[in-house]
Amino acid sequence: MGRPLLHPLMDPIRIDRDGPEGVVLLHGWTGSPAHLRMLASALADAGHTVRAPLLPGHGTDPADMLATSWRDWVGAAVEAAMEVAASGARLHIAGLSMGGVIGLLIAPVLGAATLTTINAPMKVYDRLAPYSWLIRGSRRMRPDEPRSAPDDEAAAFHLQYDRSPLGAAADLFDLVRAARANLGRVTCPTLVIQSRADETVRPDSAVIIHDGISSASKRIVWLRHARHVALVDPERTVVHAEILALIAAAS
Repeated sequence: MGRPLLHPLMDPIRIDRDGPEGVVLLHGWTGSPAHLRMLASALADAGHTVRAPLLPGHGTDPADMLATSWRDWVGAAVEAAMEVAASGARLHIAGLSMGGVIGLLIAPVLGAATLTTINAPMKVYDRLAPYSWLIRGSRRMRPDEPRSAPDDEAAAFHLQYDRSPLGAAADLFDLVRAARANLGRVTCPTLVIQSRADETVRPDSAVIIHDGISSASKRIVWLRHARHVALVDPERTVVHAEILALIAAAS
């Protein structure tokens, strides 16, 4: 039996609706489905089936990340997408941060109707990122930068690890490199959402994604004030509206 979840809101999200559209939501590095719950509710209210898996190594103890690789994270995302497809719903994918990177990899393989990336990293501010391979497997913990909790109802969903094993970062950047090398395979309508005030991801990541994908219908939406975890930020309503409009346009 695995470790218990740090909080019940980190549990995977499974919402079934009668509409023809299904959305897979993917959380980010050290994050959890808690970050996705308000977006999931907005999608469900619009009649969409929603799945948001808890990616392996997340939601329990940061040390558990060392027992997983980026292939495990991708595998969990594919499993959720296959469940949506098996229900008969048309597949849409939206991912926050690392979840967006996973979306870039799996959307063309699974024939997603639309894709949304939210603050998905192609470049990051961390100057140690290029050297992550040198410490692959290290169990040394690195504290995350302290981030103040939201001051509204989103505070309840501000749930993620407060540290991460240095040795697990190499897999994150393996994933980013794989996605960047395969951007041209993405052809579905795509929304690239990026916070200009992102403290983790360099905003020009959005331009790299937008210019690299082959989608005929693609657009960047810039958030003016949101931080990296934009789905627990006041500008989350902009994100909700944009994703709902993308799905409606593709229906």
